[in-house]
Amino acid sequence: MIIKLKWLVVIQAIIIAALLSAVINSYLSKTRIENKAKEGLLSSRVYSGLLEPKSFLLINFAPLKENVKNYITKNNINASVYVENLRNGAFMGIGEKTGFFPSSLNKLPVAIIIMKKIEMGELSLDTRIEITDFDRTDTSGELYKTKEKEITVEAALEKLLKESDNTALRILLRQVDLEDLQLLLDYYGLDISVDLQNKQRLKQPDFITPKAISTLYLSLYFSTVLEPKNSEYLLLLLAESEVDINRIANLPENIKVAHKFGENYYGNNMFFHDCGIIYIDESRILYCIMTKDLSVEEATETIGTIVNQIYHYVKDTKARLEAYTHGQK
Repeated sequence: MIIKLKWLVVIQAIIIAALLSAVINSYLSKTRIENKAKEGLLSSRVYSGLLEPKSFLLINFAPLKENVKNYITKNNINASVYVENLRNGAFMGIGEKTGFFPSSLNKLPVAIIIMKKIEMGELSLDTRIEITDFDRTDTSGELYKTKEKEITVEAALEKLLKESDNTALRILLRQVDLEDLQLLLDYYGLDISVDLQNKQRLKQPDFITPKAISTLYLSLYFSTVLEPKNSEYLLLLLAESEVDINRIANLPENIKVAHKFGENYYGNNMFFHDCGIIYIDESRILYCIMTKDLSVEEATETIGTIVNQIYHYVKDTKARLEAYTHGQK
């Protein structure tokens, strides 16, 4: 019995020593990386291994720009496009600073401020919120039909981002400090004003641009406002949008796209937009496409065609560069 206890003590000592060694090695490795990053002349992401050397990151979007521009011109389409490689900041734009009515793209900053309130302990995903009669609107989504008198924050966020539900928007707007929301909008450089007299709607701006909307996705991707787990939570909701961009753009089912659509077809308005991030292997490609004066069918086809062009340009270019890297011609 004594011998067994001695062996247990020895084994425990070995395990503890191994764990301590791993922790020390990890610390030393991290310290070496940090020191090298400070002293070296390369990107710190190279020293840390986040960016592999000779990766041939996509830099040149000129051929894609020409293809998309030819498609827009040939079909006489009123559309603007912005595309950016999130791994290195390379980008291309076609009328990317042209203003469009934002439609439901303004729901994303509301979702971000709600998650910020959750981080601050003022709300939780399980918090139940009253659904008032004034909240209910049939302008977008089906939540207005519910007979329930309450809804959780989590369910409202899902309705907001997956289905672009306007009833969910009104419910969530009542939960935020609108001065804080305006501060966030100013941080993103978005021309959306908050109606401080009416907590159930945003003042619509005259326009918003594809380039401006891209700041929202940059913020989520780099987690500049929220904790990483909360930024990822919102991106996951966007990846489950009821608008099936994979089908519309004829993308493989395994390609993940975290995107938000927006449409406005009231009165003389004819706007349809789609903005998001396409995850193509190790590539992370942000896109924002805004259209005007197209029917829903025409706008959907336009967005699908352009997203398809983006996907294939990235795949084909990477394939050629990898073949060159491995000495294949």
